[in-house]
Amino acid sequence: MSTPTKKDQLAARIAHLKLRLAPLVPLPTGAPHPDFPRTLLEYHLLSEKQLDAIASYYHQSTPGIYTHQYPACMNWDKDMFAKRRASVAQHLRRASQVKDTQWWEKLLAAEEAENALMVKRRPSVQFSEGLTAVERVAIKRRKFGKFIGLLNCETPVEEIEGRLRASMEKAIRLAQEESRRAEEWELRRSKMV
Repeated sequence: MSTPTKKDQLAARIAHLKLRLAPLVPLPTGAPHPDFPRTLLEYHLLSEKQLDAIASYYHQSTPGIYTHQYPACMNWDKDMFAKRRASVAQHLRRASQVKDTQWWEKLLAAEEAENALMVKRRPSVQFSEGLTAVERVAIKRRKFGKFIGLLNCETPVEEIEGRLRASMEKAIRLAQEESRRAEEWELRRSKMV
């Protein structure tokens, strides 16, 4: 048995990317979305704007009567996708107040380094901090792939763990705020008596 050459591997990869995808018809009736990918290569080249438009077209971004009537559901979480990385927002706020250009250059270099690391990591681990653009598109593409029945588009364990961690942190934060409000109310009530 001979090992495949690089040329053979490339030919196999190209053949794989040429695989045709069956278009999905929207409910209740209609033509497939104009940006619905015809091949696996087109699927991998979908932009975030196209993925958002497709999710909306197939009733996935805003739940309705047809959302769960497709063979699979995208579970499109607009709140999760809308979050920005907290560090970026804080840096921009701080940058608008500082005139030191050397600090600004260091900040940009640090952000670029962080973004380079995020590309290497599996997507969607840092839900509590928000998602980078790369993570957001990777998750949307995976969700769309699962929706149309592509293999290996299952939700990774890291994403589930990240979402659970973010939900628990939010619940703890809300409980702490509620407890603080109750203590303040109790303190005001005791002062009135």
